[in-house]
Amino acid sequence: MKIVRVLHYSPHGENDGIAKYQEQYLRGMEGIDGVENKFFETSPHDYRHLNDSQKAQVLVKLRNELNSADIFHIQHEFGLFDEEDFLHIFTTAKEAGVKTVISVHLSPGFAIKAVHRGGLGPRSVIAYARQLRHREKMIARHITPMLQADLLLVHNDITADSLVTFGADRSKIKKIPHPVYEWPAPAKTDVIKKGLNYKTGDVIYCTVGMLHRYKGVFDAVRALTFLPENYKLAVLGGMHPMSDEVHIYNKICDLIYELGLKDRVYITGFVEDDNELNSFIRECDVSVFPYDGYYYGHLSSGSINLALSNHAPVIAYPTNGFKELAADAEGAVVLCQTYAYYELARELRRIDTKEQVALSKKYAEKMAWSNASITLSEQYLSL
Repeated sequence: MKIVRVLHYSPHGENDGIAKYQEQYLRGMEGIDGVENKFFETSPHDYRHLNDSQKAQVLVKLRNELNSADIFHIQHEFGLFDEEDFLHIFTTAKEAGVKTVISVHLSPGFAIKAVHRGGLGPRSVIAYARQLRHREKMIARHITPMLQADLLLVHNDITADSLVTFGADRSKIKKIPHPVYEWPAPAKTDVIKKGLNYKTGDVIYCTVGMLHRYKGVFDAVRALTFLPENYKLAVLGGMHPMSDEVHIYNKICDLIYELGLKDRVYITGFVEDDNELNSFIRECDVSVFPYDGYYYGHLSSGSINLALSNHAPVIAYPTNGFKELAADAEGAVVLCQTYAYYELARELRRIDTKEQVALSKKYAEKMAWSNASITLSEQYLSL
């Protein structure tokens, strides 16, 4: 049997969502015949911080490794690449004559905005010209390589449609919904219950993942004001090590203090160990995802799949991405009527946790990473 050798350009071996995502895929493909996977040593996070001379050396090394590869698979998120980094990496692969696959994690329609004139004055014309030039650079650096790829992988329809709008051939786009982790049952903990001074009858709901302005932690806190005293919130996560939004953490704490909720909210801070985070999720009754409708209309959430993998009941705001997920999840994802923390509180009060645990477990088994890995390997073999 011919072995298809795949070289992966992706974050790996680091505390990063895409790193953990692709590492799961490589683990899932270990037992699949016909596919051999390897990470390229230099991560996109490391590459972007190199000087021009160092980058040139990495590209030479990449070109040499591509000589023994059949497929080059790039994980793409706009924040991973600086200036022309993505273009140079992709061009190196095309010149090597290997098949190219790109996983597009964020819809181009979100990152590359349409440009509109703000007026007819000199300043408006200058601003318009700058924005137009920036858009053209982004298209040249990101979209042009994508249109030349042999296969584009997406998680949702909005990303697929956006790529087509930019000129991609729909026949080269494959949607693979974000897989669900497969974990061994974690050791039981009581960190969250102790932190919230848990008493019999208390209901603990949680947010999951790194703190970010688009993840609705503020709404999760405000929902407590419309819930009985026995409802408490655990914020499972802290700031990403590379985040430039550390001020968000203090603003969340300011809100907790202003609303008099300091005895009903517990923040874990950054949780490095996945098994520990899993155990924290399992201490909670419900996981909530009151995410921003615009940003998460263009991006899938690994955190919600992490909750589902732990068979947690899930409540989410009706973003386009979550609506797609809910349609596939056969009831495992409860959607709020709209983007309002009152609606979040309403769903928290009426959710049937026992039923939702069963539904989450069913969806997790269906969408397990081992199944998605088979689908991905089939895509490689088809190339």
